[in-house]
Amino acid sequence: MPTYTGMCVPHGEFEAIKKASEYIRDGGLFCPVCNEKATTIIRKAPAVIGPLPSKQLSIDQIGRSFSSPEEQRAYFNHRKDRVIVGKDDSAWINHRDSVRNQADRTARKQGFRDHEDRKTRLKKDKTHREAISRGEKKIQV
Repeated sequence: MPTYTGMCVPHGEFEAIKKASEYIRDGGLFCPVCNEKATTIIRKAPAVIGPLPSKQLSIDQIGRSFSSPEEQRAYFNHRKDRVIVGKDDSAWINHRDSVRNQADRTARKQGFRDHEDRKTRLKKDKTHREAISRGEKKIQV
């Protein structure tokens, strides 16, 4: 939870630890001595205690998330077919290039210059169709 530093004119500075939703619900900070509304000086992010994994996994990398580094290690020890690689790893670069090449080949078969040209032209066509459906007569593409 964030730590808020407040200022009460008669009683000086004080700190309050509360959820952001509680801060909003209560309408700010109140002095713990006189219970008058105080001026919020600073909101600090919560301190992180304990070790953190060097690379936190996002859901799109492997299709799941982990609540602790131990759970992550256990998962990868059990699933030897899954590996997280860095963006500079040669295996990742080769995979990325092969996917891009396949996308370019597919786009060329469909009559486009490459995959980027296909994305751009399809986006323009969609914008054009939406404008026509709204009844616009002059359309910039």
